[in-house]
Amino acid sequence: MDNYNSPRYLNKTDILYRIKKGFNISEVWKEVQDYRKENGIKLPLLDQQGERLFVVLTEELKELIVEIDDIANKNLFENARVEIKEEIMQDALLDEAYQSSVIEGAHTTKKQTKKMIEENIEPKDKSEKMVLNNYYALKYVMENKNKPITEKTILEIYRIVTEGTLDDEDKSIKYRVDQNEVLNQLNEVIHTPPLAENIQSMMDGLIKFLYHEDENIHPILKALIFHYYFVYIHPFHDGNGRTARALTYMYLLQNDYTFFKYFSISSMIVDSRGSYYKSIKDSENSESDTTYFILVYSKIIMESIKKVTGNFLRQYQKDIILDQIQTRGLSLNKRQEKAINYMLRYSKSIDINTYINKINKVSQETGRKDLNDLVEFNLVEKIKTKSNKFEYSMKF
Repeated sequence: MDNYNSPRYLNKTDILYRIKKGFNISEVWKEVQDYRKENGIKLPLLDQQGERLFVVLTEELKELIVEIDDIANKNLFENARVEIKEEIMQDALLDEAYQSSVIEGAHTTKKQTKKMIEENIEPKDKSEKMVLNNYYALKYVMENKNKPITEKTILEIYRIVTEGTLDDEDKSIKYRVDQNEVLNQLNEVIHTPPLAENIQSMMDGLIKFLYHEDENIHPILKALIFHYYFVYIHPFHDGNGRTARALTYMYLLQNDYTFFKYFSISSMIVDSRGSYYKSIKDSENSESDTTYFILVYSKIIMESIKKVTGNFLRQYQKDIILDQIQTRGLSLNKRQEKAINYMLRYSKSIDINTYINKINKVSQETGRKDLNDLVEFNLVEKIKTKSNKFEYSMKF
């Protein structure tokens, strides 16, 4: 059975093309579903049929969550100067405000977004208003991140997100009062949400789930489950995706993942909209198996992390190192400075042979002392490789 869950978590169509001749797809699919339900985490959230949602912690998903958690806790951005951190955070807010609106169909540019917000220019159309609203919603999240997410919080973020962008027939004091459908870019129906009469109880359950400690679910996993169930309920006529992303962001910040202040998740969703929408459809078509969505969204987050941290390191790593040296009053010799510059420019790590043959023409003894001093200064770390040799790697 594991071959249907790893290395890829297969949906019914995928399995259809892989089962042996003579096997009945309905019987195989039922067996797969039963196995997944039995081995998954049953969530206190109900689908439209009154069944509990569940998630299967596949090896891939566990590894993704651990990796995201590890990177977020290390938070390399915190080593930067205050002005650099503020610059990165502001860029991330602008990017998230812009990209989150693009996902929902806004037509403007990132350059215009930056100019509109920094120069306090009035939006000239609905698209620009959507972007500006998103920015204000994210600012609201930052200012209120230490407050619990309640129905009042959700309604306030929704109000900010949709202000001045809704048609009269889509306006409501609270949740939607009639049925609607979720469409993709091709105007194809990808999700029919629950009936309006069920929204209140489902939203109450979702809010309770966020702060229910007995569930023993990792905060990152819980944030992704929250996001999925919010868009599944689709409580409003418009602005559901933007509201869900802002609330997910808020919940992560509440759980001390300040790392997420420094980058935009939506920027990666824009590039992965096909797989993002497909994962929602797969989850709904698989008796509310949220694993499809959570796997895809976890991968999107990891891609976003790699992209942003890579850009950050290229742009600011030298500043961080120089700050560390100056702040701590460290004194490096010319050879060590040359080694640091080499690692910043060409390679994050070096071995003793590279140091003494390529960077500095010195003896083995001098080279080792130089590098071990950098370890003592906490600028590099000494790592044993698979070939039982040592490399010296930048810590920042």
